[in-house]
Amino acid sequence: MLTANEQLVMLAIARAGRRAYALSIQDEMKAHGHALTLGVLYTVLARLERRQLIRHRDGEATPERGDRPKRFYNLTGTGARELRGALRILDGLRSGSYAPQGA
Repeated sequence: MLTANEQLVMLAIARAGRRAYALSIQDEMKAHGHALTLGVLYTVLARLERRQLIRHRDGEATPERGDRPKRFYNLTGTGARELRGALRILDGLRSGSYAPQGA
């Protein structure tokens, strides 16, 4: 089962496509109303990678980054299936007769 943060990070990776790296993932999430610190984001990314739901590839090292490469992320086939399953559950729950009450 995916946590809410895992789902959000995976959705941001899917939206960003091949240019998904930590700051772009963080920006994508902020643009949609959810903020994660970089520390939390890196923790979630490491957990998803250990579970083989995402993988990374290193870009070119640049002087602006202290000659360190940018790390780009993408979903694995297993990750895409897990995310689709989690979203299917959420969609099913949302499509019921739920009507928020109160204000």
